[in-house]
Amino acid sequence: MSIAPWLQQSQQHIQRLKASGDLSHALLITGADGVGQESLAFAMAKDLMCESQQAAACGQCHSCQLMAADTHPDFRVLDGESGTIKVDQIRNLVQKITQKPQVGQTKVVLISHAQSMNVNAANAVLKALEEPSDRTFFLLTSSQSTSLLPTIRSRCLLVNVPTPNITQVDAWLAQYNPEANLSRLFWLTTQPFRLLSIEKNQKTELFLSLPDKVNQLLQQEMKVAELLKGLDSQNIEDYCNGLAAILHQSLCHSAGAPLHPSLEAVYANLIRRIGIRALMDRYQAIQNLKLALQKTNLNPIMQLTNELNQW
Repeated sequence: MSIAPWLQQSQQHIQRLKASGDLSHALLITGADGVGQESLAFAMAKDLMCESQQAAACGQCHSCQLMAADTHPDFRVLDGESGTIKVDQIRNLVQKITQKPQVGQTKVVLISHAQSMNVNAANAVLKALEEPSDRTFFLLTSSQSTSLLPTIRSRCLLVNVPTPNITQVDAWLAQYNPEANLSRLFWLTTQPFRLLSIEKNQKTELFLSLPDKVNQLLQQEMKVAELLKGLDSQNIEDYCNGLAAILHQSLCHSAGAPLHPSLEAVYANLIRRIGIRALMDRYQAIQNLKLALQKTNLNPIMQLTNELNQW
């Protein structure tokens, strides 16, 4: 299946630069979290690794076959989604790409969620960008490109990924993964690849059930402990994100924005029980809790229980 429609223009632009020989050795692919930077980067990597002289990957050569099997020895990936990228990881990567290609003539390095690099790692990447190996391309993706070193950004060709509108997202999800019916979670996010990640990680039911559980809590038909059953340090961010989304969508609706059908009942009870002013306070409290949990070893169940007791 081809990449998402809103990514195709950027891919075609890079293909034209490749064909003309004007492509930079370093690209920074940036956009809102979940719009498809990584999908676009992988598509670009396939085009670059192809042994043919055409702009797009031929799909037939040995390199294309290896890329399709995810076994190409000259394609290196470093993913910062789950934690900090450290300098030793970058040094190990750079050491490997200084060697000659094992297949074809090109080497590609993909550093996804590049904003996760610590200072030393970023400096090591900068050095590699300043002294690139022959026929080596660096692809960096980020949803927070301004947090990268200015010197890294200045050495990269910037590729801005557009944010698709909700109609585009709905149509694409219906084609890509119709069984999941992920439009049910549009109250949580409309970023397509974040929704796919939720489904892949089997968290769809957690979010789908949350509005009804909060509504039962507000009507005193469910206790906080029951709502938080299954909560632990691994999924507390999911709970916080879901609760924050419910509050945020309710605040937007109070100002005139449309409301997702899943939130109609919980919105009515939030307004009745705590009102707009307290709604704003609770939203800010959830956001503060998310930040605090990243920096300290707070007991997640105790902290979220204390918050929900104020609803």
